[in-house]
Amino acid sequence: MMKKSELFAQVVAKLDRLLDRHVDGMPEAIDFPKHQAYLWDGHKKGLKPIKRPAHIDHDDLIGIDSVKKEVIRNTKNFIAGVRANNVLLWGERGTGKSSLVKSLLTTFADTNLRIIQAYKHDILTIQEMYDLIAGNPSYRFIVFIDDLSFEKSQTDYKEMKTVLDGGLEAIPENLLFYATSNRKHLVPTKFSDNESDDIRPSDTVEEKVSLVERFGLRFGFYHFSQETYLEIVSSYAKKYGIRMEEKKLKRLAIQWALWAGGRNGRTAEQFVRAVLDEAAG
Repeated sequence: MMKKSELFAQVVAKLDRLLDRHVDGMPEAIDFPKHQAYLWDGHKKGLKPIKRPAHIDHDDLIGIDSVKKEVIRNTKNFIAGVRANNVLLWGERGTGKSSLVKSLLTTFADTNLRIIQAYKHDILTIQEMYDLIAGNPSYRFIVFIDDLSFEKSQTDYKEMKTVLDGGLEAIPENLLFYATSNRKHLVPTKFSDNESDDIRPSDTVEEKVSLVERFGLRFGFYHFSQETYLEIVSSYAKKYGIRMEEKKLKRLAIQWALWAGGRNGRTAEQFVRAVLDEAAG
């Protein structure tokens, strides 16, 4: 027969294990004054502070001046308490969509702006953070969704419209959504959508396109001209301390772009990194 002391020890051990699991499942304490960027964990329903956020100077983003101006203006209005819009940045890969959003951390570093990144697989849990955001009215929050898009077979975009609209629950006044995507309409739309068995086949198209209408500001990003691409190359070359004859640098950069299959900011930086060892010294 088990002694009372042994039984007590087993109960304490079980309670200890349960407590450990409970603590491990709890989100990290939120310190909004200390951290500017966060990651939303849809499983734990909590925010994890990003302790080493990206530092990007918006002046380093070349070739997107008009979009950059509007996004900064919209964000500045939002921080000031003026009504502002959700933002969708769509277009070619590597053209600065994500970098522009990340640069807001630097541009508004000394303000009450806080940026929360939410991954696509967690977007339908975003409403779980509304109480937390509404409970901190002295801060302005942007939920950042990078590379947002849906495949034809997915229907999550329908729920996403409710997330952006708020449904019966109002979206907190101190919250906006900024998203990037390679697709203009986020959901694939094809001519075949108009050839369905629906009585009103156009409704299928309208439902898919209506998601982007939740973003009041929508800006397209396109392939850069060769002139803009070379300007970006020169900027990165200066940043990384490249010492190479300018004519040779441009010739190699053009060859690199042809090999990479496109001219964009990401290609420019990758090229400069590739020639860094050769050009240094």
